[in-house]
Amino acid sequence: MTLIEVTIAMGVLTIAVFLFTGVIASSSRIGSEKRQQSVAAHAARSQLERLRGLPFEQVWALYNERTDDDPAGTASAPGPHFAVAGLDVRPDDADGHVGRIGVPSVSGALREDSQDVELGLPRDLDGDSLVDERDHAADYRILPVRVEIEWQSPLGPRRIEMFTMLAPEGAR
Repeated sequence: MTLIEVTIAMGVLTIAVFLFTGVIASSSRIGSEKRQQSVAAHAARSQLERLRGLPFEQVWALYNERTDDDPAGTASAPGPHFAVAGLDVRPDDADGHVGRIGVPSVSGALREDSQDVELGLPRDLDGDSLVDERDHAADYRILPVRVEIEWQSPLGPRRIEMFTMLAPEGAR
């Protein structure tokens, strides 16, 4: 083998090593991304199940933004924000939590005339066949809920949402 052949072989080998290293690093990032998506989906499903297990008439008060209507006294409820172990908060996140439980609200009131297409609003929440502008926190019969998780992944900001409609046990 000549010196030129050895130099060319070393160049090809160096390029191959760099490409292989890039593939390994990319594969690692994608694996981390998939793991985080799985963690987020599991956390969202867990929150929905937790909500279904609570006394229906307390869900609104437990997870709205207000603290003065919390069932066990002022500022005793968990509120809408929650953390998820294994997920990093996005740098632009104001509340410092990756998770949020969204219930329909207009100025702190549970209103049927809220505008939220994803939650199916406006919608009759108290079962009187009318959609009005009154606060239905004390008489709702169904409650649309959104669970959102926003986090910073190795590949950038990510988001997952899940929706459900809660109703009291035995409701049709």
